[in-house]
Amino acid sequence: MMLRGRRPTMPPERIVAAAEDGMGFNRHLRRVVPSAATLTYNPFFKFASGLMDIIPALIFPDLRKIPPNYMRIRVGVGNSVFANQIGYLTAGKNFWLYMLANGFISPASVIVDIGCGCGRFAHHIRDYAFSGERFQGHYHGIDIDEEMLAWCRANFDAERFTFINSTHESATYRNATARSGGFDLPIADASADLVFSTSLYTHLLQPEVENYTREAFRVLKPGGVMAMFVFSMDHPPSSFGDRHTFRHRIGQAHVETLENPEAAVAYDEAYLVALAHGLGFTQVRVIAVANGVQQLLIARKGATGAP
Repeated sequence: MMLRGRRPTMPPERIVAAAEDGMGFNRHLRRVVPSAATLTYNPFFKFASGLMDIIPALIFPDLRKIPPNYMRIRVGVGNSVFANQIGYLTAGKNFWLYMLANGFISPASVIVDIGCGCGRFAHHIRDYAFSGERFQGHYHGIDIDEEMLAWCRANFDAERFTFINSTHESATYRNATARSGGFDLPIADASADLVFSTSLYTHLLQPEVENYTREAFRVLKPGGVMAMFVFSMDHPPSSFGDRHTFRHRIGQAHVETLENPEAAVAYDEAYLVALAHGLGFTQVRVIAVANGVQQLLIARKGATGAP
């Protein structure tokens, strides 16, 4: 007889088995669709995912200003296909507060966002307004996805924002201008205060990681800061063992799948720190972000600018 008010309990071995079944399902699903980004180029998926925006946009006018759902899915906002609008609007909040609190940027800074996507970090800078003060610097957004760049150009003012197509190749993200070899940022030497990326190094193999880290050093002013979000093997994401396993190696990169290696890429922190030090960065460290899926590789270009 079950006592009133008490809930039936599941034996521990059944809880473990259920969890393992769930993880197994996710792993099998990821083998079929290793990256949701690949689906977002399908016309039917674009249409179907857009239906999720109709009712929220009718209720909340501010949601009419954000990019379409398939773009938000493409950049992985909260890894959610549904109800990701708030995730897009708040994604960069804590990052910018950290940058400002530590004096890394000001309203007059020159900022380079590599892998800007559909502007989920840039919109915070665009919309900053307090007591008559606005962002008066310049924001360079770099991405390989021309469709998302076109959306950004149409929704950010050209006076303060420039969006540039990168030519590096990717098996996950489409790039009509892709070519082999490194990509040189079309930005002057020693001109930027901050070079950062989010969900970029998590999709790059070793040659591209080294290329962009080297380019970050080149374009930063002496004393400027590089901040790159990464998947760390030392502080693996909460999805490790379920959605992510990083079981394969390609050079220094730990990849989820050899068929689509850029879908998810992790690195050992020792490699990333040594790479940055070798290029001339100082104060190199990886910040373990509390409750974060990605950790933050952060470094400063020396005051003299010399390696």
